[in-house]
Amino acid sequence: MRATVRLGRIGGIPIGLHWSVFVAVLLIGSVVAVNLPGVAPGLGFGAYLLWGCAGAAAFLLSLLAHELAHALVARRTGTEVRAITLWLLGGVSELGGQPKRPAAEAGIAFAGPLTSAVLGAAFAAGAVVAEAAGGPDLLTAVLAWLAVMNVVLAVFNLLPGTPLDGGRVVHALLWGLWGDRDRASRAAGSAGQVLGLILAGIGLFQALDGRWDGLWLVLVGWFVASAAAGESARALMGSRVAGVQVGEIMTRRPVTVPAWLSVQQLVSALTAPDAPRHRVFPVVGATGELVGVVSQGDLARVPAADRPTTPLRTVTRAVPGEWVLTADSPLDPLLDRPLTHGRDLAVVVEDGAVIGVVGPDDLARTVERRGLLTDDRAKR
Repeated sequence: MRATVRLGRIGGIPIGLHWSVFVAVLLIGSVVAVNLPGVAPGLGFGAYLLWGCAGAAAFLLSLLAHELAHALVARRTGTEVRAITLWLLGGVSELGGQPKRPAAEAGIAFAGPLTSAVLGAAFAAGAVVAEAAGGPDLLTAVLAWLAVMNVVLAVFNLLPGTPLDGGRVVHALLWGLWGDRDRASRAAGSAGQVLGLILAGIGLFQALDGRWDGLWLVLVGWFVASAAAGESARALMGSRVAGVQVGEIMTRRPVTVPAWLSVQQLVSALTAPDAPRHRVFPVVGATGELVGVVSQGDLARVPAADRPTTPLRTVTRAVPGEWVLTADSPLDPLLDRPLTHGRDLAVVVEDGAVIGVVGPDDLARTVERRGLLTDDRAKR
């Protein structure tokens, strides 16, 4: 998930907000504000909304702490953490790979709920102190709400199905028991899909009974089921391409583009009758070294009047390190961070020069062909 607003770094980890966070603050703040008059009557709705949004913002910071706990434990176990992004339904820690051992995965998974439980206890203590000290009733109410929400967050995340933390723990246990990561992923993914459907069903029943907050549970259930299905699909792909090297599926001697061209020169070449039919191209320097990649979409975003004077280098995108491969590299990095059609390429290099590329279609074709040669049902 791409961040809309970058907040900076914590411990070297980039932190960002998706635009949906602002919707979440207003929604949660409004829900809290509606219930505050029963605690401290006689104030205007603006005051209740202000306290509600403050509570919602504090809860988002609690979510950030939850994700930071995952990220910091992941780094201690040797797993790269690329970024943390907060969005409408919580937070996402983008890892640069998968944990190497079941124990590491279980530790990473437990860190988030444990942090939320500790925060819940801290907010509860704060509410008790605020009430004993005669503090504002609204402050006590918001602190108590934050305590409850953090405990709920901890318990909810321990439910046994991916992508929830409890599902990661189940995956780690099954992985350690069976010794097969992909089989464990399929099992935890199936549990996540069932869990998501149950949550969505409960939410739908609540909505039909007049409790419109059940629609939120429907949304959460849909997300859990969808994410679990995606992880199951990834596990299936992993089992199908196990042992396959990049050199076996790459397109050799790909069409490359010199970095010293202008955008107009490349546009003219791509619109000629004999133009290559590709959509994304590696950009190379004078000695054939990789500079980056450029897509037709990148070129189209340059205004026509500026294309003759715009160097191609200015629209060339760097290739992430996990997509710069050698012919004997495994395909796993391409499953952990999938390529986007019409935008991304994995580039294969040898002695610094580009010798091949792998696109999304190359990977999909390999998965399909390997599927024809194996019986995946036997692995379930």
